[in-house]
Amino acid sequence: MSEPTSTSRPPTPARGPWWRWLFVVPGLAAVGYGAVGLLTAGNSVPLSAWATWFIGSALLHDLVIAPIWIGLGWLTTRFLPAAARPPLVVGGAVTGVLTLVALPFVFAPGRDPANPSFLPRDYGRNLLLIDAAILVVTALWAVAASRRSPAT
Repeated sequence: MSEPTSTSRPPTPARGPWWRWLFVVPGLAAVGYGAVGLLTAGNSVPLSAWATWFIGSALLHDLVIAPIWIGLGWLTTRFLPAAARPPLVVGGAVTGVLTLVALPFVFAPGRDPANPSFLPRDYGRNLLLIDAAILVVTALWAVAASRRSPAT
């Protein structure tokens, strides 16, 4: 019996290559800077409202958004060909981020009926139209990718 051939790359440590710390350190510095700014801002930042938002967004992610993504991932791996999965992930991520960015405009807190120039568009309808267009392009991309891939 012959010995297994070694790979051309040297093994990397379990923690990853050393250069990844070049990304971690600035991120931790930014978090520290933000925390110091938050705690030293005095009365200009209501800490109770900030904590409610921060904890609420974590709970929203962990209890709603993550389970939806996990369920969609399970459904796609169960029912769709492998070639169609990357387009669907990209399309889902784009519509998700777009929706999160647009929600303040859709809900329009602080809209003033006396000032029609403030938030003058129908943002809810426009968000649905853009999301529908993204999903149509995503579906076409997934179909094209599935047809191009060799049959498995």
